[in-house]
Amino acid sequence: MRILYVALVASVSSAFAQDAPPQSYTLTQDTIRLNEVVVRAYESNRPLLQTAASVGLLSRRELTERFGAPTLVPALNTLPGVRADERSPGSYRLSIRGSLIRSPFGVRNVKVYWNDLPLTDAGGNTPLNALDVRALGGAEVLKGPAGSLYGANTGGAVLFSGPATPPGVSSVEVNGLAGSYGLGGGGVAVTSGRENASLNLSYQNLGATGYRAHSALRRDNVQLTGQFRVSDRRTISVLGLFSDLNYQTPGGLTEAQYRLDPRQARPATRATPGSAEQQAAIYQKLGYLGLSQTYRFNERWQNTTALYATVTDFRNPFITNYERRADQGLGGRTVTRWQAVREGVPTVITFGAELGHNFTISRNYGNRRGQIDTLQTDDELKALQWLGFAQVESTLPAGFVLTAGISRNEVRYQFTRFSNSPANEQRRTFDPVWLPRVALLKQLTDAISVFGSISTGYSAPTLQEIRPSDLVFNPRLTPERGTSYELGLRGSTLAGRLQFDLAAYQFALRETIVRRTTDAGAETFTNAGRTEQRGLEALLSYQILKQSSLGNPVSLRIWNALTLTNYRYRDYRQGTADVSGKRVPGVAPTTNVSGLDLNTRFGLYAFLTYQFLSPFALNDANTATADPTRIATATVGFRRTLGPVMLDLFATGDNLLDQQYSLGYDLNAFGNRFYNASARRNFVGGVRASVRW
Repeated sequence: MRILYVALVASVSSAFAQDAPPQSYTLTQDTIRLNEVVVRAYESNRPLLQTAASVGLLSRRELTERFGAPTLVPALNTLPGVRADERSPGSYRLSIRGSLIRSPFGVRNVKVYWNDLPLTDAGGNTPLNALDVRALGGAEVLKGPAGSLYGANTGGAVLFSGPATPPGVSSVEVNGLAGSYGLGGGGVAVTSGRENASLNLSYQNLGATGYRAHSALRRDNVQLTGQFRVSDRRTISVLGLFSDLNYQTPGGLTEAQYRLDPRQARPATRATPGSAEQQAAIYQKLGYLGLSQTYRFNERWQNTTALYATVTDFRNPFITNYERRADQGLGGRTVTRWQAVREGVPTVITFGAELGHNFTISRNYGNRRGQIDTLQTDDELKALQWLGFAQVESTLPAGFVLTAGISRNEVRYQFTRFSNSPANEQRRTFDPVWLPRVALLKQLTDAISVFGSISTGYSAPTLQEIRPSDLVFNPRLTPERGTSYELGLRGSTLAGRLQFDLAAYQFALRETIVRRTTDAGAETFTNAGRTEQRGLEALLSYQILKQSSLGNPVSLRIWNALTLTNYRYRDYRQGTADVSGKRVPGVAPTTNVSGLDLNTRFGLYAFLTYQFLSPFALNDANTATADPTRIATATVGFRRTLGPVMLDLFATGDNLLDQQYSLGYDLNAFGNRFYNASARRNFVGGVRASVRW
């Protein structure tokens, strides 16, 4: 087995501390101690060293300062086992220990939360592109099936948090940036911290003309977060979000078109017009309001209950049709923690439930050069997801920690087509399933621990897969389901300077859902038999120089993050063709990300990042292969604080090797239109300034 199983690599440095209240992560902090970093994953609220799960951590610095352009994609890609794509600016896709064959766009098969509030709707979709990275405080990425506590998924979960507001501190921050290909934007954030309350209100704007023809982007975000300690026992939190996003979709190119002119939009064919001619684009307005309450009954009992409502106005002029969609969502989640045993074998029992409901009106019209034409379909869709869960976590003698959890999941869809006469109503109800997870951790020393877990993954088709863009309701699509086995080792040595995090897993997935496209580019989905997914994720970080207040003024750290995968189909036929043994498309056998971080007491800082992806298959038959990807990014900046005023100037160069590459491919695309060219060498500069009082 190649060097694969001996490499230890890392970006533990990208960790952030989060607990209640959240711990801060400062720029002068050069070593993250695993026995101090507290994570929320699986409601453990334990140090990362004592958490029996693979968790990737991103601090606010990693999210907002390492890369110049305000996008989630490059920061997520520094984590082993995580792959984020951006086929065109604003079109996000996310995969955790999987592939993107289910996701022509958007985020599927991953549950996403903001603190205690679900962001993934009842239909299984997450509007990740509605978030602005500048308004985030950090993220925990749970890798592997997390259904025992977070419901149906086979990829994992992402837990976002807002920026921390220290008590007794108020501030105003403004930012602005400008860069290549018409990139520009800015924003303002106002925070107010009091002893019993904190508020954070921000407005962020971003726009670009785009590298490719017909790839312009505009996004406006308004976000309000607040936390109010009503009493010593009760805390109420609020999240309000409004996002107005629109971006043009240039469409996929064939390899010949990509080599000849990667900046062109998809041209017309004899059968279909081109993307620019049809003004293909996404227009999305989303409003989200969530409220949560945490109530401590006593030292042993605590409950957190969250409720949310969301509305979405969505328009998509496409090559062959024009979709208008209105969506309303309601839901909530309640979690109760009980310290059942405090002495001897400390045991915490966690139980609760989550419910989500979506009502969608979707109408498709003909598209006449970006204008609505004749009505084609008039549909109503309803989605209902419900799960109940329970978990026991016990601290055993000899440094063992045992976690055992289980959930029961139900998913239902209802589809009515009113454009037929009489109206055609169909239902799809999936059998309820139980999703167990068992994990055992052993802390070998004060600085090293090992863990293993067995978990069940289950993912029902999303609403956009049951009724995809080919406008045909597909009641025959069945859920994915499988079992994951994982072993992990993490810790530090050399007085904490060398930190490592290693995980190996095997996931046998049945009824894998894959994407197909028609000649016009519309999506369809089908089940693809079994897949075997094996991988190793390794993280390594070494603190070369450690900054101190009285001695060395420089912090210098080098890190590396490696992902090695072997994902293959088993027992899968496409008509008369047997693709068993072929690699699952969209998953690079080797992904390696390296970085160098420099911070000085004088205010100078620099981040260097190099990313490599080996060639990978673009279709099920493995007859088309992506080019190797080599991307170098560098950010340099100068930050100075004078009393209450902070000024930060930065400049970033991206794709410094000037490679022609595609950050997102259209997998299994009809006509081999796989390619979506990303920007060549480009630059961005910006400023951040704040005043505190």
